[in-house]
Amino acid sequence: EQVGALVGRDEAAIQLSTRIRNSFSKLTCVQQSATVAYFIWRNPWMTVGTDTFIHDMLGQGGWQNVYAAKERYPETSLDELESLQPEFVFLSSEPYPFAAKHVAEIQARLPHAKILLVDGELFSWYGSRMRYAADYLAKLRQSI
Repeated sequence: EQVGALVGRDEAAIQLSTRIRNSFSKLTCVQQSATVAYFIWRNPWMTVGTDTFIHDMLGQGGWQNVYAAKERYPETSLDELESLQPEFVFLSSEPYPFAAKHVAEIQARLPHAKILLVDGELFSWYGSRMRYAADYLAKLRQSI
């Protein structure tokens, strides 16, 4: 809405903001229950802490971040991940381009966890792209 005001597009910005709020309001009934680790980088392994937009998006989707006790974007290890035993591991499509070989690498360490490649844009890009995020989170939740 602030950007819309700056560029003389108040009405369009308010409509978009309302659309985003409405889509996320449908997610409020989702209880945070499943535990997840969300990775953004490899070499070193990096995840997300409690004071990040991605952490908030995980919560919106109903997942509990196993790295919530950490801040920002901490480095971690597969040994630490193994000790946390998340039910899910999300490998972001960006900024690091995780692929099937990384799924296999983590699956070998966490055979009971479900490892998924996820759309990093929809977890981490705020602003107008958020109009797609709530639907993505809902579909991801339903698929697992």
